[in-house]
Amino acid sequence: MSEFNNQLRLVGVVQVRVAGRLYALPVSSMEFASDQSDSSAIEHRGGFFIQGDTMGILVEQGASEQQMRDQVMEGCAEAVRHLSAKFLN
Repeated sequence: MSEFNNQLRLVGVVQVRVAGRLYALPVSSMEFASDQSDSSAIEHRGGFFIQGDTMGILVEQGASEQQMRDQVMEGCAEAVRHLSAKFLN
């Protein structure tokens, strides 16, 4: 298992539907190394990711509940764009 996967903590699963297909995407949290002087940086973290054959959504472990929701929503939108481009083009 890669170092990336060892840092992830599963926090849930979301489902997205694209072109009649349903995808269950794990939502995982992890710590992101950062410059803590930029308090807005945490809002721009996370999102949809692909690693090999695995897809999922990352959120910042230290984020507030609302920031995590926002990151999940943004990740879902990214996933839909990616899957639409892959399967509908």
